[in-house]
Amino acid sequence: MMRRRLVMRIAALGLAALLAGCGQQANSANRATPVGTAVGMQAPSLELTTLAGPTLALPALRGKVVLVNFWATWCGPCLMEMPSMERLYQKFGHNDFEIVAISADYQGEPVVKPFVDRLRLTFPVLLDPDSKVVDLYQVTGLPTSLLVDRDGVITHKFMGARNWDSPTAQETISQLLRHRT
Repeated sequence: MMRRRLVMRIAALGLAALLAGCGQQANSANRATPVGTAVGMQAPSLELTTLAGPTLALPALRGKVVLVNFWATWCGPCLMEMPSMERLYQKFGHNDFEIVAISADYQGEPVVKPFVDRLRLTFPVLLDPDSKVVDLYQVTGLPTSLLVDRDGVITHKFMGARNWDSPTAQETISQLLRHRT
């Protein structure tokens, strides 16, 4: 009887130690930023073909502040927003800041290229004709923009067109650029 109690006690202590260890692992895993599309979450990984030809992956831009913009050529507010995005891109350069404009046009390059050429856009334009990334990011309206910090975390989410020339928009980006990880 005494031996059985001792075995049960050792087993209970072993189980408690095992559970404590698992709890520590779970807690450290919980400290990692979860992946998702809400502010404060790690932006989901994406990789799409650019209008220029090669693919671009969001994780390759880690270390930069990134404006991810979902748009389409048929979207009037997108047309209004794009020139201010180009000016923003020219103002902040390409070293620590990047714009990734994801076209939701199902026709792809044949309709996107003339649009980009007409507006003289120089930032990377990605093609998502199957809406895989639009769906992944749960985009419900165009334009939708996200600001992603140097660590890949979404810091701001905007629905609808923005004036990226505004002092508020530029100060927001300046603050993100000043923050080093």
